Amino acid sequence: MKKIASVTVHLDQEVPEYMHGVLRCAEVTSEDEEGNEQDHPELIDNAEFASEDALKADVAERLGVSPDIVDIED
Repeated sequence: MKKIASVTVHLDQEVPEYMHGVLRCAEVTSEDEEGNEQDHPELIDNAEFASEDALKADVAERLGVSPDIVDIED
């Protein structure tokens, strides 16, 4: 398996209004050094985060990468 070069987190846009400000993952993909993408459905578990930094830290830890390579897209 190649080393992960970048990770993209797409946010869940279906969060109920009463949960305004809560972040959840809708999709997580990684790309290796050769540009091969991989989905990570195991990371989609309705976990809730109060900040982007907390979400990045959790995803990075679970994938064994630095939070610096995790990007969040709306």
